[in-house]
Amino acid sequence: MNREFIRPNVFISACIEFESCRFDGTMISDEFIKRLSELVNVTRVCPEMMIGLGAPRESVRLVERKGETLKLLESKTGKDYTDEMMTFSAKYVERLKDKDIDGFILKAKSPTCGVRTVKIYFDTGKSHAKSTKNAGMFGKMILDTFPNVPVETERRISNFAIRDRFFIELFTLAKYRDIKSRLKMKELVQFHTNNKYMFMGYNQTTLKTMGNIVANHNHHTALEVFDEYEIQLRKLLSKEQSTKKRINVLTHIYGYFKESLSVGEKEYYFANLDDYLNGKKPYSSILSLLESWVIRFDQTYLKNQTIFYPYPKELITMLDSGKSL
Repeated sequence: MNREFIRPNVFISACIEFESCRFDGTMISDEFIKRLSELVNVTRVCPEMMIGLGAPRESVRLVERKGETLKLLESKTGKDYTDEMMTFSAKYVERLKDKDIDGFILKAKSPTCGVRTVKIYFDTGKSHAKSTKNAGMFGKMILDTFPNVPVETERRISNFAIRDRFFIELFTLAKYRDIKSRLKMKELVQFHTNNKYMFMGYNQTTLKTMGNIVANHNHHTALEVFDEYEIQLRKLLSKEQSTKKRINVLTHIYGYFKESLSVGEKEYYFANLDDYLNGKKPYSSILSLLESWVIRFDQTYLKNQTIFYPYPKELITMLDSGKSL
């Protein structure tokens, strides 16, 4: 049940595994980025280096003084880099539109690249932070320009559940980008069919809507169909899979085998299912059990279901930071 994967186009902050361009002259080593970079097409940049700041350099921060707009200032001297950063970001992000980026991994907490937990200070020097739930200047422009493209940070993908969801989204969107480049309805039908059970784990109603789009009862052009389908696909993947929805998926797949299994096998399956529900086993372990029956009973339809391997095996690891990010 090996799959061939389209290489996603991924933007990654340059300081993560690529260049020693942090303010202290270092580079961040990250095992997940290292693995991923071998399987994707990487676009990278350090916004701070691109506006002429060296490495090492004095750190910069986001500052919002009373009655003033948000600025990017050197932490100690207060030198203002706001205009340079905004100008660079606008031009660079505009160029990114031509690269068909499937996902972003940005440096967490960075005043330029950060997207969720960037500090905004009252002032420079020893001033306290007034807020810690903001995006950096470059990161915000990414979020505003690519609202339907998955964006994560290197800190968040250290969490297993977040990483698993991001990788699924990344490789699914890359595959869709590939088939959309040819606009062949036969390929769209196959894509939708192969992803049926994985998509069911997100939202069954949206899955049905996507099926109706593929059926094309209104006889739209291929481009119209692909565009409409993509809207629903990105909407679907932006949601999280709940345990209840996953149980529904497992029940559907189990239905293919329930008449062929022995009493002992059925008992073993439901014991494992209980372990999953009680947090003692991961979802993947139940899928692996079902996959063994797919092979045993030579279930052709299920062999092609992406739910069993939604992204390359090289990226599969149970390592988890344990952090709530």
